[in-house]
Amino acid sequence: MRMRSPETFSNLWSYHSRFTMTPDAPPIGHHMIREFSRRYWPWLVLFVVAAAYYPRFVHPGGMVLYRHAAECVWTQQILQVCDVAFTYPPAFAFVMLPFVAMPLWLAVLIWYLITLACTAWSLVLCRRLALGLIPGPWTENELGWFAGLSFLLSLKFILAVYEDQAYDLLVLPLTLWGILALVERRDLAGGASLAFAAALKVTPLIFLPYLLFKRRFAAAGLFVVVLLAASFSADLFFTPQGGVHGYFITWLHEVAAPGLFENSTAARYAFWDGANPFNLSLRGMTALAIDQTAWQSSFVPILRATQLLFAVLIGALFLVALGWELIAVEGSLLFIAMLMLSPMSGRGHFVTLMLPYCVLVAACIKDNRTKWLGVAVLVLSFFLGTGIPRDIAPRGWTEFMRMHSDISWGTLVLIVYLAMLMIFPQRWGIARTKA
Repeated sequence: MRMRSPETFSNLWSYHSRFTMTPDAPPIGHHMIREFSRRYWPWLVLFVVAAAYYPRFVHPGGMVLYRHAAECVWTQQILQVCDVAFTYPPAFAFVMLPFVAMPLWLAVLIWYLITLACTAWSLVLCRRLALGLIPGPWTENELGWFAGLSFLLSLKFILAVYEDQAYDLLVLPLTLWGILALVERRDLAGGASLAFAAALKVTPLIFLPYLLFKRRFAAAGLFVVVLLAASFSADLFFTPQGGVHGYFITWLHEVAAPGLFENSTAARYAFWDGANPFNLSLRGMTALAIDQTAWQSSFVPILRATQLLFAVLIGALFLVALGWELIAVEGSLLFIAMLMLSPMSGRGHFVTLMLPYCVLVAACIKDNRTKWLGVAVLVLSFFLGTGIPRDIAPRGWTEFMRMHSDISWGTLVLIVYLAMLMIFPQRWGIARTKA
């Protein structure tokens, strides 16, 4: 047996005493706990807040609708007959099939955990896109301001998704990951992810012409393949009884086409029709603006002119940005276009503003010359989008803002600073597109 020398034992004792016997040094356990708390405190806070918020999440909400739609698919019934309120694509009902076998309380709990995970994933992806857009070192103080402000601006819309048990936070990270893949030149992955998001929610379909515009033809081709495969997923395994065309074609005929062409008589449930203050798209804004006026009979021409003008503005900004690495900014504009051009955009849908807010907060922090404009835009957007709490503001004021599409205007104003980024990208040191 080999004996250790006295020097060896002396060195070991000296090493041990540095952590256990030195009065100034904290114990190893305390040091590890403090280091863990310093590194992961945001996640610890998220865990505590999530546990406290869960009782507010447990109520008859979106999960009841989603689960019933999945039951309709499982029993091979036509969705538009079995549940007229389910107007989402049948691909989403197909994805929700695992929840059919669960009791409702367990389905709601798992849905809550999925929503939490998607929220955290979306925040991480938005951070990567925004900070990757603008080069240069970021100090701890700048990162703290970035995280706090971008989260505060998005908080109302995040909570709106939780209040309705909506699935917007399931689609959002798929779209964000697709945008990030395009930034990193992983076109096939980006096209597939964006297509799956479009199959679930439809509005990300706007990324298909964008891929063609950016000459990402491989991504666009795979987008079409994945979109069709996912859209017909329910038809591949189930056949609705009495259905002539199957789930997806029936949905196109009875939900998508009437909403797109403003034909409410062709839909069993015209959820977008009328002057609805809860519809925050351009359609809802236009309907409220001309409701009970002499222009009401010309609603469709006015709506089409408004949508065309908006599309021309977005297209012009894309043309201006050619030659620059601005995919995160262009993705932000497409998110705004998704909300504005949709037949129906509810408050929870505006959680997609998480990306524009992150991009604009990052730009505002990093450029002192335009900071005044960025601050003005973000403050105005926050005021219009989040508003004054109803407990503080008079009821008449909140009702006036709601009837005049305050959230919609708070979204449109973001285009002003996004346009500044696209017209003068050199101010932020943004790189040119590689050949």
